Amino acid sequence: MVADLVIEEGDLEVLRDRTRDISTRLQSVTVATAGDYISSAVGGSELAGAGRAAGDTIDDAVMAVSRDLDDFSQSVNDSINAYNATENDAAVTFQQTAHGGPAMTMDDLLRMREEQ
Repeated sequence: MVADLVIEEGDLEVLRDRTRDISTRLQSVTVATAGDYISSAVGGSELAGAGRAAGDTIDDAVMAVSRDLDDFSQSVNDSINAYNATENDAAVTFQQTAHGGPAMTMDDLLRMREEQ
């Protein structure tokens, strides 16, 4: 089943802003510091190193997701700008369409109707 995608005015701006906000919030997430607590609790055992390594791995993954969300937000913003530019170009083109003659009057329209 194929469904239509309906994007209301303002939807893309909300998507852009929310993904940017989530990206910013994720940047403050730090798990690696939990490895310090493990180290202090278990001393110099292998578990301390493994905890720190796991925290670093999670932090790297969170930062990657944050960067991807930021990139996505920027892509949505670029799409918004491109759409606005296209709409503006179309409006200007429509207003300036050359018709090759003088402006038509109501008399011209009535004469054309009678000729048909």
